[in-house]
Amino acid sequence: MSKKTKKKQRGKTEQDRVTYAMARKRLSDLRAGSAEATAESSQIEEETKEQEEREAARRRDLRENATALIVAATFEASVTKETRRRLMHGQALAAVVVVPGPAWVAPITAYFKSTYGSRWCVHVRDGADRKSDASFGSVDAARDLSKGFCVAGIAADPKLLPASLQSAADVTVRVAPPDHVVLRRAIAKFAGRSPGDLEAAGIAAGLDLAEIVAAFRPGKGAAAIVARLAAARRSHVGSVDRVPDLETAVEYGEARNWGLNLASDVAAYKAGTLEWQHLDRGICLHSKLPGLGKSTFCISLAKACRIPVVSTTAGEWFSQGPGYLHSVVQRFRAEVAKAMSLANPVCLLAIEEVDAAVPNRATLSNHAREWHNILISDILATLDSSLGAASRLIMVASTNQIELVDPALLRPGRLEKTVEILPPDADGAINIMRFHLNGELQDDLSSLGPLFAGRTGADIMYAVRVARRAARHAGRALTVEDLARAALPVEEIAPARLFRMSVHEAAHAVAAIRLGIGTVRHVVLRQNGASAGQTVVAFDEADLTTRAVIEDRTVAALAGRAAEILFTGSASAGSGGDPQSDVGSATIDVAAMHASLAMGDRLAYRGAGADLLQQLAMDRELRERVEADLRRLEARAASLVAANGAAILAVAERLAERRFVGGDEIEAIVRAHPGTAAARARSGPRGPLQSNP
Repeated sequence: MSKKTKKKQRGKTEQDRVTYAMARKRLSDLRAGSAEATAESSQIEEETKEQEEREAARRRDLRENATALIVAATFEASVTKETRRRLMHGQALAAVVVVPGPAWVAPITAYFKSTYGSRWCVHVRDGADRKSDASFGSVDAARDLSKGFCVAGIAADPKLLPASLQSAADVTVRVAPPDHVVLRRAIAKFAGRSPGDLEAAGIAAGLDLAEIVAAFRPGKGAAAIVARLAAARRSHVGSVDRVPDLETAVEYGEARNWGLNLASDVAAYKAGTLEWQHLDRGICLHSKLPGLGKSTFCISLAKACRIPVVSTTAGEWFSQGPGYLHSVVQRFRAEVAKAMSLANPVCLLAIEEVDAAVPNRATLSNHAREWHNILISDILATLDSSLGAASRLIMVASTNQIELVDPALLRPGRLEKTVEILPPDADGAINIMRFHLNGELQDDLSSLGPLFAGRTGADIMYAVRVARRAARHAGRALTVEDLARAALPVEEIAPARLFRMSVHEAAHAVAAIRLGIGTVRHVVLRQNGASAGQTVVAFDEADLTTRAVIEDRTVAALAGRAAEILFTGSASAGSGGDPQSDVGSATIDVAAMHASLAMGDRLAYRGAGADLLQQLAMDRELRERVEADLRRLEARAASLVAANGAAILAVAERLAERRFVGGDEIEAIVRAHPGTAAARARSGPRGPLQSNP
């Protein structure tokens, strides 16, 4: 063989050299046609295959060794010397081993058998077989114990172990997820050197066993293992988008107060000055509108408490599997197990759209109830154990339909508190706007508060985006005027329609001031299909509501229609059409005086709210009484509008020009136009009056 050929061979691996030699032999065989050379070539092929198999086995051994090291270090850290002695030498002993998750069951079982001997009868439950519940194997476990054998049960959920073993357990070992001490020991044994100090908060918190093992790679060193563990953990953190600071997020109202109190309690628990039993277990956030920031609140709460958060939905449980009942239950349990593994020492579990996960069984059809009963029962049982004294989970659920959530979930011990997230007031709207502006505009935004009050956080976010786009296309910096235009975009409205809309809303505001029923916050004019305008009045809550108060509010509600008739000659369809319209709300309020509040000449209670409309349709006498009152109050509204026509027209002119007028400005206009009728002061605790002509 030439020197050149030898040099090429020395640069190859052993496998390459063998392959190369085999190829040369085959070539000579073809030239010589030798049967002996063919036999030698086959032998070389067999040797090469064996070498490849040995290499594959070596790689498997390395992976198995990493798993064994991690499992051994984790188990040893979870048992005392006395417990280890009992497991090694005890007789007729019953032991329950609770592991961090289903993926740990098989490796812990292998470690347990190899360490403590074959004298143990081991019952293993990883949750994969739904037939293996507490009744399965219970008789066998009892018989083995009565014969003097040692019996152990290993599972992530101890409730799946044989019932006889659960009740007879002499030793219970709870294997905690590997912390920084355990991982430092395992890394040192695997890499041959210590990685030094690791993050005490848990460098592998939230990682399952396979993800931890994947970070242990031969020949890469301890530092590389630590870096891979940190990267894997970061991949579980989720979005790193900015979220509002709960301390200043006034838009969340009562939920914010609850969250700040919880953050204080969690800090005290971490410091060891407060026991876990004194912390709230959970809360259910609900709202009538989407886009009010319920999901964002969970992240803000976790940030305030300095704890991790796991977010999940019923949709994920169904979509990430075949959708069968068993797979849905398994998926939910996996999310709970993930949250428990992240608890260091506490984790937040957020379930969005909880009405889909735990629907109210009373509202389900018989077929749906039969299916959901099992799922709901399992969820409730899992939460009972997960939110109990031995766990470290806090649950936050959210829904837009609280009435569709099963009441069993909302009782104390589970979700102990329900809080409605309301649309933000002026201060809350400004705070949301400041968050989305992210320091871009430092001007005073107080004038924008009334414009955005009552809108969802999603609406405000979109308005900020629209304002930025307008400024960007104009080639200048963002201004307060851009935000105002985004809130009230310039709309082309026909003059006749604009005048009708303006006098309608102006009449509501002037009537509310003249009658003294509350404080006018603002009037806004916008066109949205057949709807336009809104007058917001904060009613006086100094006293309980009387009949006189209800009648004054009804007069204010009917004033818009009266103004249309006075100034345009006719009333439009905008005053009615649905229960929330001016006429609809006035009808319900007047009917309530007769059929709900005993303010007429009848005491019997016959219903409340929109249900009274059905009573009106069936009860002729009630309908006639309500109609008579409405006609009388409409006449009052017409007189009030006629007496204050100048003030109404002045407010309407300002409104048509700017599309928004604040309450203080309206008060000033009314004072400048005293009219010919004095208003009577009334009070009553009712929410904002909103007209929709």
